[in-house]
Amino acid sequence: MRNGKEPSKILTHEKWIAFSAIEQQQEKIHLLGEDIWKAHDVSGQEKTSHDIIVAFLKKRDFKVQTHYMGFPHAFRASYGENVSGGAEHPNIGFLCQYDTADERGHCHGHNLVSAVAVTAALGLQPVIKFSQEPIGMVTIIGCQGNPKGTGKIEMLEAGCFKGIDFLLTAYPSNFTNVKPRFIGCRTHKITFRGRTRKAYERPWEIANPVNATVLAYQNIAAIRQQFNCEWIARGVILNGGRRADMIPEESSMEYLLKAPRPLELKVLGDLLYQCFSGAATAAGCKFEVESTDKEFLCNVVPEALVELYSKNAALMGFTFHNRQESLQNHDDIANVSTSVPTLKLFYYAGTAAKLGTDEFSRYVGSKDSQFMTIVQGKALAMMAIDLITSEERMRDVFEQHQDELNKYYGPIDQIPTTTHSQSQQKTVDSNTVVEMGQPEEIEGNKTPIDATDEEKLGDGEDLPAAGKSSESRVDSKKDSHQESDSLGAAAFTEDEISQSDTHES
Repeated sequence: MRNGKEPSKILTHEKWIAFSAIEQQQEKIHLLGEDIWKAHDVSGQEKTSHDIIVAFLKKRDFKVQTHYMGFPHAFRASYGENVSGGAEHPNIGFLCQYDTADERGHCHGHNLVSAVAVTAALGLQPVIKFSQEPIGMVTIIGCQGNPKGTGKIEMLEAGCFKGIDFLLTAYPSNFTNVKPRFIGCRTHKITFRGRTRKAYERPWEIANPVNATVLAYQNIAAIRQQFNCEWIARGVILNGGRRADMIPEESSMEYLLKAPRPLELKVLGDLLYQCFSGAATAAGCKFEVESTDKEFLCNVVPEALVELYSKNAALMGFTFHNRQESLQNHDDIANVSTSVPTLKLFYYAGTAAKLGTDEFSRYVGSKDSQFMTIVQGKALAMMAIDLITSEERMRDVFEQHQDELNKYYGPIDQIPTTTHSQSQQKTVDSNTVVEMGQPEEIEGNKTPIDATDEEKLGDGEDLPAAGKSSESRVDSKKDSHQESDSLGAAAFTEDEISQSDTHES
């Protein structure tokens, strides 16, 4: 505890109850984390870890839904009621993740993520149980992973986070970042189609899609000087033909786009679209653009959640060692943060071993990692108590969440013109096939897109607001907007994010 004082002298009554409950069960929490670490379940195959956590929570009177929303290794465990006597009460959510990244084991410490979530929930449980009046409920969401890293996006789309008012989670690391910014990411496949003949037969009637692919690659290389230093565009040619004497009917490439803000990601996408369009025009080809996977959004973090965590973590004795504020790799929880006020933070777990390494995997399975796990669980529990017992704090969080949504996902015409006029830019829709005609069909900078396609390229739909029940309690519902760009995703390492030169193809 801070300043070495007795906990009972500096904690409120509710926080003292939570603190005591965690202290009494910390040994069993340690064993839970060790069991998950030993299970070594890879993404999408977390049956053993899932069963371990579910059995642990059922013994402690949590109502558990297994195979949640059709996900075989996801669960939802709740305690308390968020509706009582016609009145609505907050539902505090803690996120559980228990898969391993790869054969290296828990090199990202997901076994401790689960232990922290369970610790926080066990602290909040007796506060809810012994409250004289209903004050709300606590829920643990067990997240199933997948190799693409889009597990939480799929769970969000399935409605797994409905009814959650706040979502809190803490991930172990070799650094501390209480307000990480997750970069937005999408991946597009571009296919150029031409007219094929054998190379020696009437070449003037040929439209070579390989030429268009090479030109597009060169166009992007030439335009990189106009990129923001935090933008990333990396590409690879997927198909360039199979025979030297035969021009292929089509050629394709894939590009990964990343930017720290949604509007910047759109500008980057528009710049690359012009590169593809120009290449297709020059080669006399048609082209189409499609997303290859789901898009990773940029996260939205209410400052009030960061302040509550920082205050309570300091109260529990956390020193915020090796604090960083660097841009983080894309993360599927960022998509969840656009629907539910969410705080995902990284805490210094007590080791210099780098996150994602074999050394870090060994550390999170040792007893040395257990102390900081309990500290973080206590901090999240205390933070949850501050929220669940104060309408004013909840209102502040909801209002800030809506403000951040409007700021990040506002109307497209709010994009600052950094390199090109907006009239020259088009947004690529994942379901729209864009066909380029011959050069004489193009007037100025206009692209021959029919009216139906232009309707698809509008400003987008409204973003969902934070939990409905929460809005009715605090009357903070506001309009927000969602970008209309297509969804895409791709794998990317943290080391590549931190490289000073992010412009290599």
